[in-house]
Parts: sequence; C-alpha cells; structure tokens
Amino acid sequence: MRRFPVNAFIAILALVFAVTGWQLYARNEAARLHAVDAVRSSKSYIRLTLTVAYPRGRIATERYQLVDDNGKSRATYTVGDRTGTIATFDEVITGYDVAFAFDELVRDGIWELNTKHPRTFEDVKYTVSIEQTAQGQSGRRTFSFTDPHYWAVTAGRQYHIVLNRKNPTPSEADLLHLESTAVAEPRYAKIVADFEAFGSPAFHRTVAAARAKLLRS
Repeated sequence: MRRFPVNAFIAILALVFAVTGWQLYARNEAARLHAVDAVRSSKSYIRLTLTVAYPRGRIATERYQLVDDNGKSRATYTVGDRTGTIATFDEVITGYDVAFAFDELVRDGIWELNTKHPRTFEDVKYTVSIEQTAQGQSGRRTFSFTDPHYWAVTAGRQYHIVLNRKNPTPSEADLLHLESTAVAEPRYAKIVADFEAFGSPAFHRTVAAARAKLLRS
C-alpha cells in the first residue's frame, strides 16, 4: 500500500500560501507607495485673506493675507488711506504656522459660515476668502459680514410665523406659539481674531506702526 506524501503536500501548500501572500503584500505596498508619491508630487496651495473696509475715518482698507505655496509661506499686511496711499508689509514664515492657522480657521468655520447682510451701511465690512489646492483637488469661497461682535454677543433669536391665507392677521395664540431659532454666531468674531493674532511680535509691531502713521497723516 502506497503512502500519501503528506510532508511534500504540506510543503507545496505552504509555498503556495507564501507566494500568494507575497503577491498581495507587494500589490498593496506598491499601491501605498504610489499614493505617497502622488501626494508628494501634487501641488499644495493655501491662500487665506481677510479684507476690512471702513466707511469712515483715515484708514479706508486693511487686508491680512496668509499664503502657503508648496511649503513656502508668507504673511502680508496691506493698509490704505482715503488719499490712495497704500503700504504693504510681508513676513516670510518658517515652519508650519500657516498650515496651523488654516486648521484653526477651518475649525472656526471658514468653510461653513455664510454672508450676513449688513445691519447698517455705516458698519465696518469684513470679507473673508479661502482658496486651497491639495492632491489634485481645489476649492475656494468668499463671504462677508459686518459687526462680528454683534453676531457673537448681541444677536438674539429669529422668530417664524406661518399666516393663514384666509386670516393674514395673526392671533394672540399664534404669537404665543412662535417658533424661533438662535441667530447668534460667535465664529465670525473668531475668524477675525485668528487673522489679527497671526504673525510674530515684530510683524505685529510693524502693523501697529503702519496704522499709527496713517492715523497721524
């Protein structure tokens, strides 16, 4: 009676599993390395801008801009008066400060907040824009608002009422059962604070000196 070569069969089976496993590992590893190379070679660009327009006073506009272009970062502050004089100051940023500022602004809602209509035409107007390109994908958006302190602290609730076509005048019962939603939104003030707080102490001193010079002119 012939005996089945069990040892040889086990060895062949182990070899088959080993070859199959190596092929799967090699395929997955190649895909992972390809993805890493794609990220390394893809263009990365971030531009964050806050523009402040003043309806009155010596200073007409201010602009804070943060840019990271493939790891090369800079911060720019521009201020202009009503005679057309414009002063611009740049600071080269080392490290990842712009990327950190971008993450902070994203957490504070820069992709989510929408334009708020001005409360009055005498209010200072803030315009925020963001542009990002990463891994072949890009996006941009702009929104504006006035009086961020109002939206953060003072804004109360918005009330909704549905009127009957046959009886357009609301009754006392209707007024007692109004639906409301909160309209206060502190993130507008946080966005402004994020831009104003960015930069080194030397950069902040330069910004303060530039503003003071225009105010004295």
